[in-house]
Amino acid sequence: MRKFVCLLILVSSFLFAETLPVADAMEGTRVEMEGEDSSRSVGLFERYSDGLKIAKHMTSIGMNISIWERHHEDYNLNADYGRWLAKGLYLSSELFSFHMLSDVGDSCTNSRGCARIGAGIAMNGVLAMAAFVDSWIFDSDKITYFWFGLATLLNPTFEFFVVRKYIPVSIGLGYNTDWFAFSPGHKFYLRAHGDLNLNILFVRIAASYSYSFLDTYDLKKGSKKFYLKLIWGPVYSAF
Repeated sequence: MRKFVCLLILVSSFLFAETLPVADAMEGTRVEMEGEDSSRSVGLFERYSDGLKIAKHMTSIGMNISIWERHHEDYNLNADYGRWLAKGLYLSSELFSFHMLSDVGDSCTNSRGCARIGAGIAMNGVLAMAAFVDSWIFDSDKITYFWFGLATLLNPTFEFFVVRKYIPVSIGLGYNTDWFAFSPGHKFYLRAHGDLNLNILFVRIAASYSYSFLDTYDLKKGSKKFYLKLIWGPVYSAF
């Protein structure tokens, strides 16, 4: 757990750091499970899909973009951590997010609207640094577990891989919350989403459909939106 705390704070470094050891672990596991010669050449697509069959942890960085009408946008740059629940089933938590939502209305003096930034980035930043200090200085994982648990409660996604050969395909279901604590009105955000994910090696393209449960600036209650996600990952680990 201590390893994940450090590397999740430097998410990009984490993605690069895990790739090479995972590839070696996947090759060894293939030999053990299928009795194949370790010298057999395995294609990149097959290697990646084989790894997903036994992965215990996954991380990814992505951008969700939803645009409707003029000057109405919902952006979320996020980093997720997922763990294995059952065969092909994972539960992901949004550990970092930079969330912006447009506001074209009375609370904004600009005729083209304002960008409201969610407080999630501040909360997760504080918890990440606290978890780092707690783990590396006090040799404890209590804050880390609290951070992971809170992230799962506020922004969970259940994902199931329906196809795991060569180009894996998965479906996801979850919701996202946020609090615009530093913006006028201090609005809350609650949006459910369903995803269809196509994984081409370490790049994921996701088509998503969402439903809003609250009036949050330009995003109104009952609003149904279709949007695309571009994600770097998932990068996985079998340990």
